[in-house]
Amino acid sequence: MKGPARNEVRREEIIKVASRLISQKGYNGVSIQEIAKHVGIHKSTFFHYFENKENLLLAVLGRAIADVTTSLREIMANDHLSPQEKLKVAIDNHMKLFLKYKDNVTIYHNDVQFLSDEKRKEYIKQRKYYAECFEQLVNEIRDENPEIFKALDSKIVTFGILGMCNWTIKWFSNSGRLSAEEIADNFYKMIIKEGDL
Repeated sequence: MKGPARNEVRREEIIKVASRLISQKGYNGVSIQEIAKHVGIHKSTFFHYFENKENLLLAVLGRAIADVTTSLREIMANDHLSPQEKLKVAIDNHMKLFLKYKDNVTIYHNDVQFLSDEKRKEYIKQRKYYAECFEQLVNEIRDENPEIFKALDSKIVTFGILGMCNWTIKWFSNSGRLSAEEIADNFYKMIIKEGDL
């Protein structure tokens, strides 16, 4: 592996290691030196990939939202699924990637304040776009069946769905009684009543 491809692999490795360490110790509890050591590079090499620690934090936070947004856009573009089926797949997708990026989500809850105002706005813009995509899906369901979400505000419905899914990080366990897929199915059935299916 040479050139850009090798650089991208190393950059992703830095992000992965930083995600784990910052999640465990907090942003201020982890130094660039420690991250570099765990990756197996010299501290000076770190700066070939990131200008500073804050840019790394932004990359760590952005990794999860970029992945989940790309997946959601693919689901929404699938013409073989009805809007309700898209919602079911979207909730399942959100849960799977949410748990895959559990470290990143923990960092969002605990360390996003360490981003400058400018970089925080950049990151929040990505999160807002994801919520807007989900809201579009809610509206598509209502357009197809006006009885679903009748007299409810689409934005509030969206926040309710995402809030329910996001709170899972506080209590989900891989060794628990239900899998992420089963929990996602429960959430979907709470949102869409059986008579609406």
